[in-house]
Amino acid sequence: MNYLSGKHILLTRTAKQNIATAPLLSDYKAIPVHFPCLDITYLKASIDSGLKKLEQKHTHADVIFSSSNGVLAVASCLDNFAGTFKKIRLVAVGRKTADALINLGCSVEIIPDEASQEGLIQTYKTKMLPKHVYFFRAEEGSDVLENYFKSEQVDFTFIPAYRSRCNPKQFPEVISQMNKQSIDAVLLGSAKTAAFYVQKIGNITVANQPTVAVMSQHVAEAADKLGLDVQVIAKKPSFKAMLDGLNQYFTEQHKKGT
Repeated sequence: MNYLSGKHILLTRTAKQNIATAPLLSDYKAIPVHFPCLDITYLKASIDSGLKKLEQKHTHADVIFSSSNGVLAVASCLDNFAGTFKKIRLVAVGRKTADALINLGCSVEIIPDEASQEGLIQTYKTKMLPKHVYFFRAEEGSDVLENYFKSEQVDFTFIPAYRSRCNPKQFPEVISQMNKQSIDAVLLGSAKTAAFYVQKIGNITVANQPTVAVMSQHVAEAADKLGLDVQVIAKKPSFKAMLDGLNQYFTEQHKKGT
């Protein structure tokens, strides 16, 4: 049964990403409500510097991308993305990131079963380690991978590829809908998004009025620290899995008569 039909669901990624995510909701006959909480700025100088370092040590090197944002940031600095990484082993933390690389004409050799830095470490433990690792990701993030490779004596280079900030635009009509409790659910795909969502709403009670669905246990833990009550954790790190989880949640609520 589909219990998302007619439900108003808040989309909280960047404005562009929300547009890309919205069609997923049509499969469930849900109504997307655009509330961009993120802005992404590409760090061109940092990327260019990292690419120059990579040119010098491209043999026996792995290049890791942890998000499609990182892929697109690097792509914005290259005329021939696939050619640049042709002889380098590419690693994607997650299927969505891998798809972004494949769409640019690349082959992805390592995709961990669990889309996280911890999951990637478990995958690396079954493979021969490279001599060099170049990690393109957000300016802020976990140091788990860096600590692992350094403990294994692998030369590690972190390249900040983009910066996330809270979208400054005001959406009074959405806040009005929130105050009227006419938003049924909110999708939070990352810890940063959760933090900016709370910041933009400005009232934790109001932020908790919709059913809160998150991408992973990591996001759930970050949301909990912010004071959010998470009802749905996706079984897989994807927006479709979040919607499936929401549908199951509302199905159970319907059966309970609530």
